[in-house]
Amino acid sequence: MKSISLHKLSLKKRALITFLTTSIVFIVLIGIASRLYITTIMKSYTNERESNNAFIGFEFAKIIRFYAETDPEKLITSDLLQLYSNLEDETPLAVLKDDTVIFGESFYKTYIGNTTDSESNNIQILKYSLEDADNTVITIVQLLPSDQPERPNPVPFKRVDQFATLSFVAYLVLLIFMFMLFLNRILKPLEDVKQAAIEIKNGNLDYQITYTHHDEIGEVYEAIEEMRNELKDAAIMREQYEKNRNELLSNITHDLKTPLTSIKGYIEGIVDGVAGTPEKIQRYAMTIHKHTVDMDVLLNDLFLMSKLDIDQIDFKYETFKVDDFLSDCYEDFYFDLSSKGIQFTYENLCTTPLYIDGDRQNLKRVMINIIQNSLNHLDKGEKRIALVLDTTPSMQQVVITLTDNGKGIPEDQLNYIFDRFYRIDNARSSDSGGSGIGLSIVKKIIDKHDGHITATSALGKWTKMTIVLPAAKEEVSP
Repeated sequence: MKSISLHKLSLKKRALITFLTTSIVFIVLIGIASRLYITTIMKSYTNERESNNAFIGFEFAKIIRFYAETDPEKLITSDLLQLYSNLEDETPLAVLKDDTVIFGESFYKTYIGNTTDSESNNIQILKYSLEDADNTVITIVQLLPSDQPERPNPVPFKRVDQFATLSFVAYLVLLIFMFMLFLNRILKPLEDVKQAAIEIKNGNLDYQITYTHHDEIGEVYEAIEEMRNELKDAAIMREQYEKNRNELLSNITHDLKTPLTSIKGYIEGIVDGVAGTPEKIQRYAMTIHKHTVDMDVLLNDLFLMSKLDIDQIDFKYETFKVDDFLSDCYEDFYFDLSSKGIQFTYENLCTTPLYIDGDRQNLKRVMINIIQNSLNHLDKGEKRIALVLDTTPSMQQVVITLTDNGKGIPEDQLNYIFDRFYRIDNARSSDSGGSGIGLSIVKKIIDKHDGHITATSALGKWTKMTIVLPAAKEEVSP
């Protein structure tokens, strides 16, 4: 027969076994306590035995005298004296038939002939004649007590029963109370936890459980609630990711389909002879080239964004002087921007050299994307872009700003311009609004450098992009 492990039993069965075991142990303890109590009482009764025997002997002497006075013949013919022979030594009385002692021989020998005058005054001798042929005489010799013996206290067996009964009832009441408390404080909370786990398993992440006591059960409740909240946050994030993925696919499809449709139309125009002159064919070809370049830029941005999302870009950090880096960027951008009639300036407001730990190539990409974003929104006759290097009062951070005098950004859209595929204009055309990926790439790269970027704008007047990066702790030659 296989033994059943207690740990494999349910908590209810284990509690019941504990209840029964405790009850049995208590009954045994009550029995032992009762036995000890009875032993103590009997010991006290034994100590009082001498006084008790005096009372019994006195009472038995009264019975013998009763028989002697009413029916003396029955006294000697019945088994009365033999039946109570065990009281012979305890009874201060002797019974003689003629001259023969038939009861209380030891008393008779002790007190007759050996008594003092004072004691002889307490001895009573009564004689009773039988009406028989032998003229038998029954003599009763009795030592009269100076005081009548007190009735002994009875052995309190009833009190012992009451003690055991009341103790057992009190224990049962206490045990039942503790068992109900156990059910309420342990089993009920565990049932709540079980129900919460079932609800979470079924996808109901809004099912809350509360517990007011700060104990082990409370810690379990807190762990369940923490798990539920984390699962709920993960579900919300997963839902958001799915939504973003669908939007990303939709935007990619749109931004690729638009130039492809245009390219297809221009090629059909060339094939069908719509572009009948060399100048028209040249114009169609230039438009096709522009759209293919836009598609190439879009695909490169998408590829870069996907690599940034999964951390597959190896950033090559080095410590370099910020002024030198921005001066190189200024020289690279100046000719191209000037050829487009854009006034591009650079100013260093720092009185001491500043250094950062960064990836030159990716920070260069940040500058390109921001300037490209400005180009898409310059709408005034005199176009200006200003690049400024500054620092915070503690010189613990490097501040780089790029300001243009374009059409600006509505205030309610400033918080969204760094989201992927977000365009300020509602139209989905990329002719002027860009792909909507550039600024999201900028934010990703700046985040990788432990910095942050913000945008401020006055609608119809200007837009400023502010990049804040931590300054390097020590100066290192570029």
